[in-house]
Amino acid sequence: MNRTTSFESAQYTPVALEDPQQGQSDPPPAYEPPPQVFTQGVAQENNATRSFLVERGNQESLAMPDLESCLNPTRGNLWCKLISAIIVVVVGIIVACIVDSYHKVNEGYVGIYFRHGALRDKVTDPGVHFLMPFVEDYKEVRIRPETFSMEPVLSITKDGIENTFREITTITTVRKDKIVMMAKKFGMDFKKTLVFDRIKEDLRIFCANHTIDEVYNTMFLDIVENVKENVRTSIRRLGEDGIEILNLVIPKPEIPPDIAHNYKQVKVQWTEQLVATQT
Repeated sequence: MNRTTSFESAQYTPVALEDPQQGQSDPPPAYEPPPQVFTQGVAQENNATRSFLVERGNQESLAMPDLESCLNPTRGNLWCKLISAIIVVVVGIIVACIVDSYHKVNEGYVGIYFRHGALRDKVTDPGVHFLMPFVEDYKEVRIRPETFSMEPVLSITKDGIENTFREITTITTVRKDKIVMMAKKFGMDFKKTLVFDRIKEDLRIFCANHTIDEVYNTMFLDIVENVKENVRTSIRRLGEDGIEILNLVIPKPEIPPDIAHNYKQVKVQWTEQLVATQT
């Protein structure tokens, strides 16, 4: 019994005891952190935060797909491709409309417009303009003075002599406020109908009412004024003075060679007689 008591006392006796004789003490025990009481709660909060961030990232990725997923065929999705195609088509349509509607009217011209082939009452001045794309079209009409050389005109005089007028030249100008009216009545080539054809017609009528001597010699200077006045009357009656003739030049006609030779012989004889009387 005494042995057991002594053994227990020896077993539970502290190893380091203060020695009153030496005055020394054992070092303090090492620091141990307190137990983590809230570890499980913090882990749950971290998991909830991580779940929220993942869910938010998925929503953002669905709402706005990144460029890499669009360009990478392995990661692309149908919505991204569809939206991209729609954007490209819309941009292409807008560019095509701008290109088709933009046009420029040069100085000295005015623009007239057609909608589905029908001429409108719209006339624009020189500059940049826009029209309705794919529906309207425009053409430029020259309003500044224009010189035009006509083709040769064949005519026959009262006495049956054929002659040809070459290099007939005319200078004309167009009134802006009458362009639409003349284009509707006579087409875009209204000058041909109102001016050039009328010159040919009146020149042939004059020749038909006069002899070759009158056309080639005695009344040649009257041809221009006669034809010009008749053409102006026709323009006033048909085109409401929409075209003004500024100048008209009609050279002497070409007549048959034998008749021209006779005129030369007459001129030579007249000159010889004039010289003889003076001497």
